Amino acid sequence: MPPQMEDAIFGANSDFYIREVSTAICDVMGTSQQIVNMFVHCSWCNEHFSVKVLQHIRALLATVSANDMKNLFSALLDLLMVEDPLQLLRIKCVADEQGDGVLAVIKTSNTADSRRAYQCIKFLVQLANKCPQAKDFLLQNSSRWQWAVQWLKRKMNEHYWAPHTSSSNEYSSSRTFQRTSSAADTLAEATALLTELEAKDGGEVSTSDDVVDESSASS
Repeated sequence: MPPQMEDAIFGANSDFYIREVSTAICDVMGTSQQIVNMFVHCSWCNEHFSVKVLQHIRALLATVSANDMKNLFSALLDLLMVEDPLQLLRIKCVADEQGDGVLAVIKTSNTADSRRAYQCIKFLVQLANKCPQAKDFLLQNSSRWQWAVQWLKRKMNEHYWAPHTSSSNEYSSSRTFQRTSSAADTLAEATALLTELEAKDGGEVSTSDDVVDESSASS
């Protein structure tokens, strides 16, 4: 690695550099995969760099337009799929209930920005399906996100829903959740995860509608 690049990534100004290139994942067309590849390479067995990158991307999840979240989630998925001794640490960092972790964003946005909350749930489901360690973590901590699955179920049942709608929760001018075929698939996959845990634990996990929305309970 050229000395100037090494200094930018790991040196005294690395925080500024990582913040700028993290933002570029959303803002600069055609650069996201090159940036993600660099992040993945530099994150390997490097806790300090890994945490710093994830913190910057997490912060963007709560602030960027919901239309720009897809690239961020794609970047996070690649980073969390890195199979090194730090993989679980990265998963915990991203799925945090505090600050701007994915679970925290679901809690803070499920009322006023339901599209953002839904995309976070969809990301967790996709992550669990692709990453065995993430799946194990989510199953072991189901009480932290079970309410989010029930929130999505209620949103799907609020009004009549046409299953062949062309609406999208990833690309829309509205901040309101749309009942789409993709959302139905996400709900089915999330429910299947909870059902799998219920089977393992002998029926201790509830998947009924009476699960309390944590964001409401805390208000």
